[in-house]
Amino acid sequence: MNILFDIRDNVRRFYASNNTFIRPLLKLGCALLSFFILKLYLGETAGRFFDIKFLLLFSLICAFIPWGGITFFGGALVLLSMAGTSYVMAGVMLMAMLVIGVLYFGFKPGHGGVIALVCIGFMLKIPYAAPLVLGLYMGASAAIPCALGVIAWFLIRFYAENAGELTRVMDASAMLTDFSSIVDGVLRNEYVIIAAAAFVLCVLAVSAIKSLSIDHSWTIAIAVGCIILCVLMVLVGAFFVETSVLWDVFGIVISLGLAFLYEYVFFAVDYSGSERIQFEDDDYFYYVKAIPKIKPEEDMDRRV
Repeated sequence: MNILFDIRDNVRRFYASNNTFIRPLLKLGCALLSFFILKLYLGETAGRFFDIKFLLLFSLICAFIPWGGITFFGGALVLLSMAGTSYVMAGVMLMAMLVIGVLYFGFKPGHGGVIALVCIGFMLKIPYAAPLVLGLYMGASAAIPCALGVIAWFLIRFYAENAGELTRVMDASAMLTDFSSIVDGVLRNEYVIIAAAAFVLCVLAVSAIKSLSIDHSWTIAIAVGCIILCVLMVLVGAFFVETSVLWDVFGIVISLGLAFLYEYVFFAVDYSGSERIQFEDDDYFYYVKAIPKIKPEEDMDRRV
């Protein structure tokens, strides 16, 4: 695994010296990938705004604005697609986007891409990776965007699965029927509440445990977060919806592997070399635990 440290250090040095050019290209690539995954998931319900020329245009714009622009344009594409099928569905999605903007972007801007990341995780059948990795990387601040991402995902999934039953007719009875089906399918869906709660609890648990001064705190945090997701998403969720146990197990295994890979690459430490330091000043006593990071050459020496 020593090669992972070499790749990590080389990438960091390359990015530090060329970030002016790399950052826009990275945003462009992430935007294109996100929009194409969304287009493939929506299939025939995607609409004409998912044409390649629009996706390229929106991706180019995303390359020169903050990361939250991917979430904004992704939501706009979905909203336009819904408007072509059902005004009621588009209205509900618009209200959800406004609530997301008020609850999140108004109070904690800067991590809007997390919402898109959660939705993409669900589309790729590895949703559990998002709360595990984001809990390690961002801490407790990832809880709100993860929950909002879950709600946004279930709205998108409901539209993709029920677009044929929705209507665009401006008839009060038909619009009321559409609204009732959306409310029952998403807003009153117990599994949506369970999933959002599972993601929030997972992020908070991972964030709290990985900050402890105990040995292997990151590993314990990942394990506890995975247990929370397994209990709530798989076991409890099975009482409310018919889920594919095979896909759930696959998603958990892959997500767990990604979380441990992230820990190994970005938080590789040698607990055998831990030191505890104590000192004081006129006002306080200080107790410090110092754990050396594993460098590539050190990892090679330990294995030899």
